[in-house]
Amino acid sequence: MSHESKGEDKVSKERRTTLKFITSLSFVMGLGSVASLLKSVTPPVLEIPEWPRIKIANINNIKPLTWYLFTYPTSEIPCILVKTGKSTPYGIGPDKDIVAYVMICQHARYYGTIYIPPREKRDPAKLTYLKTVPPNVLELYPDKNLLYCPAHAAIYDLEDGGSVLSGPPFCSLCKVVLEYDDTTRDIYVVGLAPPAPAVPGVTLCSKDAEELKRIMLGKKLLSEVTLEEKI
Repeated sequence: MSHESKGEDKVSKERRTTLKFITSLSFVMGLGSVASLLKSVTPPVLEIPEWPRIKIANINNIKPLTWYLFTYPTSEIPCILVKTGKSTPYGIGPDKDIVAYVMICQHARYYGTIYIPPREKRDPAKLTYLKTVPPNVLELYPDKNLLYCPAHAAIYDLEDGGSVLSGPPFCSLCKVVLEYDDTTRDIYVVGLAPPAPAVPGVTLCSKDAEELKRIMLGKKLLSEVTLEEKI
């Protein structure tokens, strides 16, 4: 083979290599364009947000054995705060006796649960709502702070993590996580803790804290919380 033929073969081989490189580069760039296009038309995956941390009250304004209503973390979730007068496993404050729970019954998602204070505070003339509670229920646990569901007579113990004392529920109440500032004596609401509140889209009695947060997706999170004293 002549030197001229060898030179032509070398040039042809270099051209083919160059063309392959350009073709590969164009393909890769094309993939990038397609990926960008897909990204622009594919809905973004919603991240689970953090619980809002909100000041709820100052301890100086919280009366013992009185129920306070509020909503958290959205306006659709009713909650209760009580200063039980007894140190509890989940209580906050100097006496570890302030607790909060989601007020939705774990049996049939009933929203009309009722606070029953210990016997010393069960004044029928003042607490007229207690007339809706059967007398035998009031006698079952005379000295406890309770949450009662009139739908199917479920009774929860507010002094023991919202556990079920009687009735059809097999899950305790969902706890509202509170924080207490020793310096300012302010109380903050900072999240929910399993078991899950009985709301659509959340598995009953879930132990997954992240699953609880999914109730906030698509909802307007509260930026402030107002306590309503219930008589």
